[in-house]
Amino acid sequence: MAVSSSDDKCSNEKGDDSQKDIIYNNNKKRKYYTYSGFAFMLLAVISIAYLATTVHGPFQPPLLFHDSVYNEMEFDGYSGRDVVLVCCSWGEELADGELTYFIGERIITQGRNGLGENVESGTVEAVTKAIQEWDSKVERLTFTEATSRRNADIEIYIRDDGNERAGITKNYYDSHGLITKSYVMVSNGAFGFGFSDSQIEQIAKHEIGHVLGLGHANFDGNLMAIHVNRGSGSISDCEIEAVYKANEWWFEGSSEGRLRYIQTPSTEHIECS
Repeated sequence: MAVSSSDDKCSNEKGDDSQKDIIYNNNKKRKYYTYSGFAFMLLAVISIAYLATTVHGPFQPPLLFHDSVYNEMEFDGYSGRDVVLVCCSWGEELADGELTYFIGERIITQGRNGLGENVESGTVEAVTKAIQEWDSKVERLTFTEATSRRNADIEIYIRDDGNERAGITKNYYDSHGLITKSYVMVSNGAFGFGFSDSQIEQIAKHEIGHVLGLGHANFDGNLMAIHVNRGSGSISDCEIEAVYKANEWWFEGSSEGRLRYIQTPSTEHIECS
C-alpha cells in the first residue's frame, strides 16, 4: 500500500485552498458586477421616470412661491414712513394685458376630507366684485374668467378649516423671478367666526393685490395693511401706483403698443402720502 508523504499532503491542501480562494473571488466579483448592474439599471429607470413626469406629466417639481404671511423683517428700514412694499412682477402671461382667473366651486376643507360643500353664490359674487374693482381701477389690464382651472393664471378657492388666516396668496415664479401662476385661498371665517360677504370681498381685494405683485403696507387704513381687518375696503391710488411699479415693464411700455424687455420691479416700495 502506498502512503502519501507529508509534503504531498501539504501540497494538496495548499492547492485546495488556492482553488477555493479563486472560486470565492470569482463569486465575489460576479456578485459585485451583478449588484452594480442592477443599481445602474434602477438608477436609469428612476431618471427616465423623473424626466417623463416632470417634463410631460402631472408631477412637475414645485416652483418657488411667495407666501403673503406677514414677516416683521419686511419693514426694516422704513421706520416713520408709510409704504406699500413691491414684491414682484408678472412675466409673459401679462404680455397681452390680460390675466385669467378661476373661482373654485367647492369649499376647501383641509384636514376634513378635502372638498366640502358648494361655495355660496354670495361668496362667489363677493370675490368677483373684488376682481372687478381691480379691473376697473388698473388701466391696460383686463381680468377674464377662465372656463377651467387649467386655463387660469389665477386660481381662487374658498376654504373652511378653522384657520387663523383671512387669506393667503402663493405666487409661483419662473427661473427669472417672474410670476407665472397665482393661487389664492380666501377664508369664509376665522377664529370660529364667519365672515360676511363684504368682509370676504375686502379679503379678496387684499389677496389680489398680492397677486398683482404687492407686498404689505406698514400702516392701518390701507387695503394692503398687515391685518386685513384694520385695512381699507377700497383700492387707493397708492396701491394702483404700486401695481404699475411692480409690473412696470408692461404698464410703462404698452401705452404706445411697444413692449419693453420683461423684467422684475425696479423698486421695492411705494411711499403713500
